[in-house]
Amino acid sequence: MKDCLHGMLTESAREWDVVRESDGYLHVMVPEERVLEVILGARGRCGMTVLQLISAVDRMETGAFQLTWIMEGDDDGSVFMVSAFYPREDCTVPTMGDLWPAAVAFERELREMYGIRFPGNPRQDEDFLLEGWKEIPPMRRDFNTLEYSMRTFGERRERKHIDPREYISEMTGEWDTPVPIKDGEE
Repeated sequence: MKDCLHGMLTESAREWDVVRESDGYLHVMVPEERVLEVILGARGRCGMTVLQLISAVDRMETGAFQLTWIMEGDDDGSVFMVSAFYPREDCTVPTMGDLWPAAVAFERELREMYGIRFPGNPRQDEDFLLEGWKEIPPMRRDFNTLEYSMRTFGERRERKHIDPREYISEMTGEWDTPVPIKDGEE
């Protein structure tokens, strides 16, 4: 697996950095314009036929999203991860839905949670989890959860902590659970 992926990366990506590598595992960072080429090569030439997940990280400080495609080899269970940075504003990423039907669902979730668009995904504009959501996508780091919560649900009443031992004592009239005694204590 490793030799096939390294050879394919050298030919396809030309520029790539190893993020982490161990036996049966390779995670690389490639330029965004090479992602599709690398994924097609990994799938076609190196047997990475199972798409486990597409994930995103909001790197707000650098104005980018880091997207990662996690693939698994069909023969040996090896894992190959391809990451790339995409501009955060008006983020558009090629769909992988033609390669893996599961990608359609992953991409719908990323569109809804981060606002990342996947042209060519036939279901990208359908609600996935947040039916009727009109706010900024909630997984973006500039989404203000406290402000949203206060506006939507109002002030939360103060909570009173009750020690479970006191509660049990009030309910049963006693607290009879034995407490272990440490050596030297009596």
